[in-house]
Amino acid sequence: MIAFLAIAVLMTLLAIAVVIVPLFREDTDRSPIAAIASALTIPAAVVLLYAVTSNYPWPWIGTGTTGPAVQAPSVPVADTADIAALKAAIAEAPQDASLWSRLADEYLAQERFSEAREAYREAISRSGGGDDALRLALAEASILTDRNALLGEAGQIIDDVLYRDPFNPKALWYGGMVAIGRGDTETAKSHWLKLLGLSPPPRIRQIIEAQLAQLGVQTSPASPDSDLSIPVRVSLEPGLSKRVKPGATLFLIARAADAAGPPLAVIRRDTPTLPLDLEISDADSMVAGRGLAGQTEIKLVARLANNGEALAATGDVFGEVTWRPDADKAGRLEILMNQVSP
Repeated sequence: MIAFLAIAVLMTLLAIAVVIVPLFREDTDRSPIAAIASALTIPAAVVLLYAVTSNYPWPWIGTGTTGPAVQAPSVPVADTADIAALKAAIAEAPQDASLWSRLADEYLAQERFSEAREAYREAISRSGGGDDALRLALAEASILTDRNALLGEAGQIIDDVLYRDPFNPKALWYGGMVAIGRGDTETAKSHWLKLLGLSPPPRIRQIIEAQLAQLGVQTSPASPDSDLSIPVRVSLEPGLSKRVKPGATLFLIARAADAAGPPLAVIRRDTPTLPLDLEISDADSMVAGRGLAGQTEIKLVARLANNGEALAATGDVFGEVTWRPDADKAGRLEILMNQVSP
């Protein structure tokens, strides 16, 4: 800016010289007056011209100019009553991680993403590292604040969660976005196809299918001839109800009875009301082209995950049954969750 001003002053002086020197050479009584008037008018005109046409925030320019207005600082968003109450509570108990988490949730709901991100950081710090849900919330707020976070800290959080919980819906969704950012479309396809296998709500399913279509993946449903559906009723042994934490997640997992590896299909239900009737089918398949049809035996496991993760953890309550094709017309299978993972 200093260099620009120096050049502008130099050019202005040159313009003044070009105009007034000939006036002083004229032998008239008005020549000195005209020269002085020009010397004063030209700089004033230059200043006015820049004030009107420039978008630089000159400190002496007021709001009455006709040029492009300087953008005013954004007005701070007023706190809701809930946010104000949470801030007051945090002032009294700054080490309470749950208060910071609730404040972050409120910020996120108001689309105050950068404030939500910082509040989630505070919650994680005060909880000794945070659980996967809290860390994913931080990743989400970071991505909504700055999409470049997909390739930074947020992407690392998502990778870490997927390593331990490969069926986490939020991690699968953002994991696909991370993969796209890294140029790894195959991993993105895998994540989003797996997410489809978790039976998302219809609107979410449409969004996922639209993303997959952009990657050249068609997700039309299987034909009726090849589709297999197994109806089950999942219930909990009454004596084990105290083993289940509030907000536990139910997983219904279908595996080939004689093969290791990933499940054939998975259904996830958050905070279910038991007993619960479900139908697991090829539409819940985890891998395209590999479903329930054609299996001679299928092991069905219902598990209540206290930590919300798909991988079995100590203390989870579960139950299992084996399905065979000859039982196809035997009615709804009963799965009683009456065992506890060691």
